[in-house]
Amino acid sequence: MVSKLTEGELDGLGARLRELRARKGLGLREVAARAKVNHGYLSQLERGEVAQPAPSMLQKLARGYDEPFIVLMRWAGYIEDGPISANQARALSYMGEDLSDQELAAIKAVLAAIRSKRAQFSCLESLDGELPREEIIRIRSQVLALLRKADAYGQIPTPISQVMDVAQLVSAGEITLEPEERRQLRHVFGDLVDRVLSRLQGVIHFRSGEVWINPEMHPMRQRFVQAHEIGHDVLPWHRELFAYLDDRSRLRPDVRNRYEREANQAAIELLAHGDQLRREADDSALDMSIISELASRYSISIEAGARRIVEESRQECALAVAYRGSATGELMPHHLYCSQPFELRFRWKATSCASLVVSQILHTAERGEPLEPLIFSDAEGRAATLEADSAKTRRAVLVVFTVVPAARSRIRKVIELVAQGV
Repeated sequence: MVSKLTEGELDGLGARLRELRARKGLGLREVAARAKVNHGYLSQLERGEVAQPAPSMLQKLARGYDEPFIVLMRWAGYIEDGPISANQARALSYMGEDLSDQELAAIKAVLAAIRSKRAQFSCLESLDGELPREEIIRIRSQVLALLRKADAYGQIPTPISQVMDVAQLVSAGEITLEPEERRQLRHVFGDLVDRVLSRLQGVIHFRSGEVWINPEMHPMRQRFVQAHEIGHDVLPWHRELFAYLDDRSRLRPDVRNRYEREANQAAIELLAHGDQLRREADDSALDMSIISELASRYSISIEAGARRIVEESRQECALAVAYRGSATGELMPHHLYCSQPFELRFRWKATSCASLVVSQILHTAERGEPLEPLIFSDAEGRAATLEADSAKTRRAVLVVFTVVPAARSRIRKVIELVAQGV
């Protein structure tokens, strides 16, 4: 005989779901399979450890528990008792899917019908840019504190699930739409729905601590996106802002972009364990084989790992990355990253003096041709020999530049002269 919960015990969503499942004679794993969510997540939800699932998750739970979606929305506190319009229901159903500014503008009329102040989301955007050194140090201190609290500092690669547990975040599953859901949305919004889904990589629900990930991304990209969402949560000034902001579009674009860059920085700090990846890289003369080996060991993409190593390195080195266009596969304009010693000596970023040469070398690497050493003048007008080493991935072409020590450069010159019979 299933014991009935008192009215007070039924106040929470988790308790209601637990009582509902028991009354229907359903097992936890059976409900999880029907809802297509992790059974561990359901267990946490029924114990009340998930404060308030997002509407998109409640849709899945409605299927799993065989209960109307609107009932679960009321139990979760999103809506009061009483009738609800079709537009309100549609808006509620998809408030769990965070949108970029463009997509948000396209469907704002629907979402405006019933906007919840309890659901704050963040979406990883493709942003490039630098942060002041003091800001990086501040972010690093927060991330390292979390790693130590999770007893994960020094565990390579970073145990993301272990860190999420300590941060009280829950992996809520994948960002997906059922065929019928997609069809209904397309009827209203056209192919905008597909563009939203393709660009949506990760979502965090700040109130409930739920994190969603796009399942179509490469596993290493998924790790970075998870780390990005953890970054939003671990930085106190992010939590404080999003706790009281009912609409991210209220942020000025420059502020919103800065917050996304800060979350990106927190992600790489989490995956690289602060300065640990850099220290390992600086133990050897830098080339793409070293970078590739370390990126693999830390479970970071070679693009993100190479940038991290070069920007933090104490060696004189630079990195050029040209990403491929998603439609054409052609190389796009390159990004250039330099270690501090390299930039102080050659001023590549400050002057853009090497831009044309770097672009040519990237296209040479793309064709698979050998890269010859490069003779380049530093800021003092002194000639230096730079070695270039390349790697090609599905997403990009990378070239790392390192300075050949003067003694080795002179020996190489002598060998070349001897070979020429001089």
